[in-house]
Amino acid sequence: MERNYLINTYLKKLTGFFVMAIVSLNVMGQNTAAAQQPSIVITGIVTDPGGKPLPGVSVAAKGSGTGTRTDDAGAFTIRVDRGATLVVSYVGFTTQERVVNESSQLNMTLERSDISLDEVIVTGVATGTPKAKLGFSIEKLSSDELSQVPAVDAGTALQGKVAGVRVTRSSGAPGSEVDVQLRGVKMIFGSSNPLYIVDGVLTESGLADINAEDIETIEVLKGAAASSLYGSRAANGVVSIMTKRGASVGAGNVKVDFRTEYGKNGLGFVPGRSKATNRLIENGTVNYGVTDLDRVYDNSYPTTYDHIDQFFNPGSYVTNHLGIRGTSQNSKISVYTSLQLTKEEGVVKMVDGIARTNVRLNLDYRILDNLLFSTSNLYTHTDADNRASGAFGALFRSDPGADLLATNMDGSPYLVNANRIENIVNPLYSMTNSKNESTLEKLLSNFSLKYDPTDYLTFSTAFGTTRSIGENLFLTPKGRLRYDLTPEVGYISRGMWRNNEKVFSADAMFRKQFGDFNTTFKVQYLYESSSSSSLNGGGGDLGIGGMNITSVNLSANQNASSSVFTTVANNVAGMMVLDYQDKYILDALVRRDASSLFGADVRWQTFYRVAGAWRITEDFEIGGINEWKLRASYGVAGLRPPFEAQYEVFALQNGVPGNMETLGNRLLKPSFSKETEVGIDMQFLDRFYFSTNYSIANNTDQILKVPITPLSGAAFQWQNAGTIQTRVLEASLSGNLINKEAWGWNAGVTFDKIKQRITELNAIPYMLDGTRFRIEEGIDFGVLYLDRFARTLDEVANQVPEGRTADELFAVNNQGFVVRRSEIGTINETPIKIKDDNGNIVALPSKSMVPNFNLNFNTTIRYKNLSLYTLWSYQDGGALYNHAVRYTTEPALFDQSGMPWNEVKSAAYYSNGGQQIGLLGWDNDVLVFDASFLKLRELAVSYDIKPRQWQFIDNIKISLIGRNILTLTHYPGFDPEGVSADRSKGVDTNAFRFESNEQYPLYRTFSGSIALSF
Repeated sequence: MERNYLINTYLKKLTGFFVMAIVSLNVMGQNTAAAQQPSIVITGIVTDPGGKPLPGVSVAAKGSGTGTRTDDAGAFTIRVDRGATLVVSYVGFTTQERVVNESSQLNMTLERSDISLDEVIVTGVATGTPKAKLGFSIEKLSSDELSQVPAVDAGTALQGKVAGVRVTRSSGAPGSEVDVQLRGVKMIFGSSNPLYIVDGVLTESGLADINAEDIETIEVLKGAAASSLYGSRAANGVVSIMTKRGASVGAGNVKVDFRTEYGKNGLGFVPGRSKATNRLIENGTVNYGVTDLDRVYDNSYPTTYDHIDQFFNPGSYVTNHLGIRGTSQNSKISVYTSLQLTKEEGVVKMVDGIARTNVRLNLDYRILDNLLFSTSNLYTHTDADNRASGAFGALFRSDPGADLLATNMDGSPYLVNANRIENIVNPLYSMTNSKNESTLEKLLSNFSLKYDPTDYLTFSTAFGTTRSIGENLFLTPKGRLRYDLTPEVGYISRGMWRNNEKVFSADAMFRKQFGDFNTTFKVQYLYESSSSSSLNGGGGDLGIGGMNITSVNLSANQNASSSVFTTVANNVAGMMVLDYQDKYILDALVRRDASSLFGADVRWQTFYRVAGAWRITEDFEIGGINEWKLRASYGVAGLRPPFEAQYEVFALQNGVPGNMETLGNRLLKPSFSKETEVGIDMQFLDRFYFSTNYSIANNTDQILKVPITPLSGAAFQWQNAGTIQTRVLEASLSGNLINKEAWGWNAGVTFDKIKQRITELNAIPYMLDGTRFRIEEGIDFGVLYLDRFARTLDEVANQVPEGRTADELFAVNNQGFVVRRSEIGTINETPIKIKDDNGNIVALPSKSMVPNFNLNFNTTIRYKNLSLYTLWSYQDGGALYNHAVRYTTEPALFDQSGMPWNEVKSAAYYSNGGQQIGLLGWDNDVLVFDASFLKLRELAVSYDIKPRQWQFIDNIKISLIGRNILTLTHYPGFDPEGVSADRSKGVDTNAFRFESNEQYPLYRTFSGSIALSF
């Protein structure tokens, strides 16, 4: 692994750029200062009571019209007449006035008022803006909210906390990524994941290795208006993460935080297995070669084994985090640095899970009073043991009577052929005798300069990059035994990959107050580039045995593959914000994108927004209502096509191009999300905050791979060929119900309801590749089309020969399925599927994957230094296809021991007999289950100790923590949120969901933690 190369090369490239930029801006600043001679210059930093800087604070000379606002670091510079009165005001804080007579540093701390719309938003806007002055919806989570139960990573930190946000793990494996969906699906094909921004760096590398304890705030931009600043990358929305910085502790202070957590992982609900078989049992022994004549699963096994106990193990979870932040006496330099070590074993025996190291360094240096240099850097190193990823299928197909812990004849562990019903190798043996490991290193950095030549002009530039290097190794050693005890010849594969994302931006902003009008104008240039490369090789028939093989050269029948991708984009944007007396707000934005992913003839595309808000309580005093704002917006954002979509694609055979598979398209545009949003924000009775949104988004120009005429020379072409309409209703209510010295009680609830429909499709209706999800104009999006078993005789009327009646041939059995009347009670009884008039089984609409609504409730109860926090989630409706039960050997569904003779069914009735026979056959409606659930997602009991005898310790916090603790549901699988999808076919887990037999299940974690603050 070229770790030193990664870091050193990167820093060398940037050093020259920033040295030149600093020198140039330093000279510019000196020239500006020499040219202007104000009466006096006042500089300072405005903070909240906790020492956190406040951006966007109004600092104005009373009665003069001269004013400015603080930057993102809370700093300001203003030139005023000697003896002027400075008025410092900010939404949600009490206004302060100071008389100034000479140039000086004036640092101020504003006290909070009782208004909760004081949150400052910095993403998607021209500059830091109070939430009360936004014309569109943006949600913000603070470090206080995130620290109740520190998430394992930044992705899961969002779960259950924001209306309209859905977080799904595609795997429960330690370190696995999450899929995040904001306000439903925006694309039929492709991922629903939003654009991620980490400390200003736009990245697609995911959030699994972003340490949640470093996060200061998360801002969630769900709608097209809010995310339109990010153009063709943002129709799925934006999640922006800002990490902690040193300036939050105030001048001359240093703060140290250390936290350690240790816990155990374990499974919750476990799907049952049959305790009975249809094999003949003689003298207490199962005769696997003979099936009982009635073929009914009612012969109790003499002995069954708990495979869950044999295979799974309560693995440990341990994390240690050290964070240090401080600011120099003159406030010129502030630093935040942290180190986190995490090891998570998961729940599978013998598998080490992941070990991750995170190192962060954030630095701010005020070179001049009007020149600020900032940098944010995160280095991560992750080692993963992935042996469990291929073992679950073998586990679920193991016989209920197989002892997976039995030894082989030579005494070696894990009997190879413990299974007798199917020729499946013992999964514990396979894991013990294989390797599947990976290593990932990532460096995420951002460097920026901000220059304020006057109190109304700001110039800024930034360079950000995400660089990652990874490698993997898979080994099946020579001599490992097959089911028939013959030795394998062995196989080895290795892969290496690099990804590099770069972003450069240059901004100019004008912000000035003209009487009662506050104006902001901003222009921006943004350059993006992304490159990735991979090299993979493998081979079988290894020359030697053993587990220490690392070279593909030791194999025969070698194969290799490689790929290289590069994309670039140039983007320009301009925006304007105008408000009158802080109560009538108008916001407008236009952005033009040119991406190499667009077709050559439509390279430039336009995105925009217009938004307005009226703060009613600034015009009218309404009893009991502290703040009431109406807002409306319309915005357009987009999503880019996949890399290969605009090009002609040919099949390769032995390095020689074959037939054309995909026809190129020079007119391929991005897809667009065109959304109208209206909403209300309200603060009332000094303790409650309410917000609601209703939006309609037409997601047009869907990028689809559609069939075309063979005369074109290809079978498919990527086209802009459809529209999905999404209607969303969201609401949130929070309140500070009790706030006394000894007692406190805070609570909050979020609600969302999403409906989606395909309103346009300029292509022949089709099933999404490899799935039973139908894409057709006029139908709801997310509905499964499945083979349906008949429940009434009318549904089989077209299967009755002429001259006969349905009642003569068919009957509804005691399970509610239509069967042949002559087969009731026999070994041939099987349910009948609905067919069309040509006798073909037809896929019919079943249930929708989209829930009716989602509800989340959180509450914190405090008594003195003791607190209790819980987060509950409820999902109403939403179907889930249980694919796993089809490939489970003798699931609990089969067990009919003790049932009356007239209620039992034979093996054929339940079999996985393809499309024609059995309840577990291909893609039928019996395997779709209601995925409603009530879940206790997070729980924490904490006690704070403020030791007087140890003056160097500010606080000790002891916590008992639970994650994914309790799930109440009728769904028969592991967890209704533990779902999978085939991403290679563009299937997103938040759009098209099923439970796979190869899927690592979600698990619960119970732990204890101690946090020290110095």
